[in-house]
Amino acid sequence: MTEMAAPVSGLGHGGAQGSSNGARFVSAPERERRPRARVREALRMARPAHVVTLLRDVAGVRRPVRDSAEHLREAMAWLCRAQDAGRVGGVAAGYSLIRGWEPPYPETTGYIIPTFLDYARLTGDPDIRDRAVRMGEWLLGIQMADGSFQAGYYYGAAAQAPPSVFNTGQILLGLCRLFRETRDRRWLAAAARSGEWLVRMQDADGAWYQGLSFHGPTAPVRTYYVRVAWALMELAAILEAGDRYREAAARHVRWTLAQQQDNGWFDNNAFVVGADPFTHTIAYVLEGLLGYADHADVPACLPAVLKTATRLVRCLELRSVFPGEFGRDWQSAATYRCLTGEAQISGVWLRLHALTGDARFLNSALKLLDRLKATQSLTSSNPGVRGGIKGSQPIWARYHRLSFVNWGAKFLADALMAEIEAVDALEQRVVGG
Repeated sequence: MTEMAAPVSGLGHGGAQGSSNGARFVSAPERERRPRARVREALRMARPAHVVTLLRDVAGVRRPVRDSAEHLREAMAWLCRAQDAGRVGGVAAGYSLIRGWEPPYPETTGYIIPTFLDYARLTGDPDIRDRAVRMGEWLLGIQMADGSFQAGYYYGAAAQAPPSVFNTGQILLGLCRLFRETRDRRWLAAAARSGEWLVRMQDADGAWYQGLSFHGPTAPVRTYYVRVAWALMELAAILEAGDRYREAAARHVRWTLAQQQDNGWFDNNAFVVGADPFTHTIAYVLEGLLGYADHADVPACLPAVLKTATRLVRCLELRSVFPGEFGRDWQSAATYRCLTGEAQISGVWLRLHALTGDARFLNSALKLLDRLKATQSLTSSNPGVRGGIKGSQPIWARYHRLSFVNWGAKFLADALMAEIEAVDALEQRVVGG
């Protein structure tokens, strides 16, 4: 992962409609406000693949669910096309039924890098690895002088985009992984500069109140920024003098754990004050705590994740539709699905199955992933549709409306790779008695 202003018509996950978080803070290009552009948008919406997508969602038609390896291949192929559409090495934020391919998105490009490197290891495909390096090269070229990275979509060097704590943290994950893979110290130098900026921006209580990228009714602080703490721990793990980053990460994790209620709910986790958080940001917190716990012995992290993840399992069991957002009592009036959140939650459950051996997490992940795969087109003639993951199901619903988003495909690919590994391990145990 997009913070947004209500009503949410196009959200990502960390910032605005040009951020996997929500509402676009960088003005859309002038061409989009011209009558001629409106005509082009209407014609684009009328394309056969777009009409088919809309009609399928109107009718509630499920697509065939095939082998997970096939769904994984198509998701990765879509991400490759999104990178090509970005034209600079960064990955296009998504494919819109209205606007076509969106501009490159620095934040998500950063955390897509580990996905490409994982897939390269799985397949042995050198092109996939080279693509990850090209993503990193582009990010090096747009890093700000103070070590930060911009919020929102990339509209060019002349666009005055503000720096973002969350986006910088997500790019830091990619830079650290590139250094681990290549040992090229350019990645490490850029990562250290980002880490220093993140520490400077942190407040005394461990939270980040600065560098939130958005103005207006957005939340003053966000619990899902714990993914930034995870990124700082990744940096500390590859530096000899990493105590400064470990201490900053630990401060934020203590603050995050204090936001959890007895029922597993995390406060301060929505893009907008008073709104119910998407499953996308709910999963972000769990991912951040698990990533942090990979590098630190904090006994409270796993129980906190288990408390929330178990509650989500129960929500899946009780509902025919897994809603795209929840309230603090785990009730929801939402009738739409946030597909990115479903992919992330499936990945969290698979991780917990690996850690605890609890089959309930594996069963829930497989069930939710099958539902998610049934929304993915493997046969469309439109390269922006085939293999992509919609923001919402149905596609016109609240989360990133009328778009396929790159972070959805990324988190589906992560979950499918984890599923394939988990099922292979289970089969080997069964064969072995």
